Amino acid sequence: MQDFFIVWAEKLITVFVVVALIAVGGAGLFMMFSNTPEGGFFVGLMAMLFGALYVVIVAGVMFVAFGIYRNTLETNRLLAELLRR
Repeated sequence: MQDFFIVWAEKLITVFVVVALIAVGGAGLFMMFSNTPEGGFFVGLMAMLFGALYVVIVAGVMFVAFGIYRNTLETNRLLAELLRR
């Protein structure tokens, strides 16, 4: 049961990353081809670049946190096994 929440949290992070990258791409394209003074091709390109970089970094930090959690569980299991000997 304890792995159930971690596995589903990892799946939700993957869905979050895909949806966020689609949103960043859409927002960047909208900014690239809008005729507003704030928009422009370069501004939209930078929004897509930095938005994608942000999403990847945040997702990476989340996956590292889950990796630390899994490694801690494995270390705890191995230490308990050593103590039983």
